[in-house]
Amino acid sequence: MTDISPLVVVIDGLDECQGAETQSGLIKSLAAAFREFPFRIRIIISSRPEVYLQTTFNSSSVRPRLTRLPLSDEYSPEEDIRHFLKDSFERIRHEHPLASYIPSSWPSSNILHELTEKSSGQFIFASTTVKYIGGNPHQLPHRRLDVVCRLQPPDSEQDMPYAELNSLYHHVLSNVDNMETVKLVLGVLIALNSVLGSVLNRINTTEETDNFFFWQPGKTEACLSQLASIIKLDTCYKKISLLHTSLSDFLLDPSRSRQFYLCRESILGDCAAFGLCHLRQQAVLDNGVSLLFFLKFILGALIYSTSYSSL
Repeated sequence: MTDISPLVVVIDGLDECQGAETQSGLIKSLAAAFREFPFRIRIIISSRPEVYLQTTFNSSSVRPRLTRLPLSDEYSPEEDIRHFLKDSFERIRHEHPLASYIPSSWPSSNILHELTEKSSGQFIFASTTVKYIGGNPHQLPHRRLDVVCRLQPPDSEQDMPYAELNSLYHHVLSNVDNMETVKLVLGVLIALNSVLGSVLNRINTTEETDNFFFWQPGKTEACLSQLASIIKLDTCYKKISLLHTSLSDFLLDPSRSRQFYLCRESILGDCAAFGLCHLRQQAVLDNGVSLLFFLKFILGALIYSTSYSSL
């Protein structure tokens, strides 16, 4: 009797199904079915690492039936994304109905490099960009690229380059329990660190963030637990970083982020107030940060905020 290969079923984007309970319930039902009946079936589930899904996968009823397949950290998708963008622009330049109006040197190598960098290794940014630029037969592709690069404004509110990406970010942020707390952390990562980076060490870890906001240890990590799909947290050093550089553009643009908008001036003003609170503490804080640090920080934040407001 010949050996029959198992049937493989792929469930892609489980986190996009309606409702966290539905998603977790599906995983538990599949695990229970495989426990009762040894099917010759293999199921591959791909998803963003939402906390409730990680909890379900780690449960005693599911874990014995589970094999994890981590993506290799050695894989660098930047070159693939660059090729994808280059080939896509080449296709647009030859196949678009208005191709005769597109300059032969379009796009420049600098623009191609910038878009690759902004993709942050994520194809969703690159594919959304290409779809916007070449997806409308009645719009000039090179003008739409200028809109993406903010060299020209969009024709209308409906003509937004990153509608799909905006929808993704809104979906993730809408499921956050305490958005005001999360905004403080995102404000430090996106607005404050851009000030500190030139003269002072950035606030990059959960411990540093907890200390800065006078929070109990672990609060920063807890509030970021629902953002695992867009925020990376190093398991060893607890270093916080953005998985998508496009998240900064989204949050700092009120027309895109709306209720999730981060105002630079407000963030820097609030952070300067926390810096003043630290100055009221002892000459040297328990965590070893000196008063000089916060004095420099406050001056830098206020000067940057004033300069930004005058633009």
